[in-house]
Amino acid sequence: MRVVAITGCDSGLGWAIAARSAREGLVTVAGMYNGVDTKAADGLRKLSAHPYSLDVTNPESVACFRDYVKCLLNDNPNYKLHAIVNNAGVMTIGDYEWQTPAMIESSINVNLLGTMRVTTAFLPDLRKSALESTGPSKPRIINVASHCGLQPLPGFGAYSASKAGVLALTKALRMEHRRHGLSAVAFVPGGFFTSSNIIARQGAHGNAMLEHFNEEQKSFYGKRITALSNYLQSATRHNAGYDSLKDENIIETFVKALMDDNPKDLYKVESWRYMFYYNLFKLPLPEAALSWLVKTFLKFPE
Repeated sequence: MRVVAITGCDSGLGWAIAARSAREGLVTVAGMYNGVDTKAADGLRKLSAHPYSLDVTNPESVACFRDYVKCLLNDNPNYKLHAIVNNAGVMTIGDYEWQTPAMIESSINVNLLGTMRVTTAFLPDLRKSALESTGPSKPRIINVASHCGLQPLPGFGAYSASKAGVLALTKALRMEHRRHGLSAVAFVPGGFFTSSNIIARQGAHGNAMLEHFNEEQKSFYGKRITALSNYLQSATRHNAGYDSLKDENIIETFVKALMDDNPKDLYKVESWRYMFYYNLFKLPLPEAALSWLVKTFLKFPE
């Protein structure tokens, strides 16, 4: 039996991939930031997954998560560690100058350092599992990245930096552990704002940005911040259910990253709109033309 440990499973992508992993018959340990006494956790239990409290910013919490997985492996000799999936993530949208130090540090601490903490905790066991593996399917680390890590965008500076770091880490891990039969994979799921709570606190973040500003900044940026917060709140679904992500293309692409015998370095979900714009962004265009394309793609209020 293959064991998979996934972080950030309270809702959206994390819950969906944990549920699918369990349905595929893998022993699935789901890290839950909001704890295990939630409807999301109950939903995963019904699928025979193992919800476990996890805060990826807390080294002790990460160690307990690893110890729980190790106990499962020790108590069940037929279990083998197959994958860790670093999915836990946060996002605050807004120009870099707008964001408070806490917002910037949270993006790095959760998205990048959280991925590093969990990877560090599990690497010895994953490497051992890879060296002992006799089957065709390689053990692996799957890191959830983003198109913003591949192509930074205005309003996503800290988030883009964190996800670019995740992509760089993944490439390095893949090269370091190829000789051991352990693979590292980046999974880019594309946009799913309306099926996630990842920017559910954007309104509160907008208020915090304004409170953090001096009077000159409030006068200069205030209307733009308010307009962006209102736009994002109207464009996204409020309090999306924990099981609201239904995009089969995203889920099936993840299954390939999880189950392919020889996984690729990158699995990317890209709608026609994303493909069109991101390919244009790669062209050596004049800066004014690139700026116009980015504004057209984002459609943020001015």
